[in-house]
Amino acid sequence: MKNEKPIRKTLFQIIIFSLAFLLLLLTFIPVFTMIFLSLKSTVQIYGDFFALPNPIEWGNYNKAISMLIPNMINTIIVVSAGTLLTLVLCAMSGYVFARLTFPLKNFLFVAVIALMMVPGVLLLTPQYSLIQKYGIYNTWWALILPWAAGGQIFGILLCRTSMAQLPSEMFEAARIDGCGEFNALIRIALPLSKPILSTIGVMTMVSFYNDFIWPLIVIENNTKQVINVAIRVFQSMTGNVDLGSMVAGFVFATIPLFLLFIFTSRLYIEGITSGAVKA
Repeated sequence: MKNEKPIRKTLFQIIIFSLAFLLLLLTFIPVFTMIFLSLKSTVQIYGDFFALPNPIEWGNYNKAISMLIPNMINTIIVVSAGTLLTLVLCAMSGYVFARLTFPLKNFLFVAVIALMMVPGVLLLTPQYSLIQKYGIYNTWWALILPWAAGGQIFGILLCRTSMAQLPSEMFEAARIDGCGEFNALIRIALPLSKPILSTIGVMTMVSFYNDFIWPLIVIENNTKQVINVAIRVFQSMTGNVDLGSMVAGFVFATIPLFLLFIFTSRLYIEGITSGAVKA
């Protein structure tokens, strides 16, 4: 009987590991398929979808990268600017709601969080009207400002929760030493909130990078367009149906997100779990 328990436990772990590996494999099937198709020509894709590339069309990547590299640069610039502005607004707003006292504080916080309940599609028309009114249509500001305005809501919630858990004694001691609220934010709150700010930064960058509808609406010139929309109009740029090059463009567009995951996954996990356990 004593030997049966370790055997059952081992069998259970084997079954769990096998199921987890199977789910992981199923998750990566679309990625493998995308890479597989990017090495085939349009004729090969239509001729035999599941056949191995013969010959391997490395020229698909040359064509896709040469045409999409300006759009990738545009995307990196606007996404970085939008993320930086969002982090600044989230940190400042989170600190205000967490550490300061003012009339209607809780009401305003609930009102801000209630905006999360509004579907983003319903905001397209009023946002587009504002963009036209302020004369920033077909500029990068038409992307950066609405992204930062809408992307900071969830970040405010996370920053406010994180900064509210910081010891009040540190802020009281700082005020006694003559430290103002802005210095307290810069020197105390921000250094101690790096994990949650990293999480917000990663989530924001992924959200902005994956946005398709809004750039399609407000950016008219392809020279200013982000890569998601540029891939969508790849056919019109090439002048023919080149599926292999288009899929190669999809692979090229996923590289920044893949690198982002590699270098920031640890910070992202730390931020997610930082408030899970209290000392």
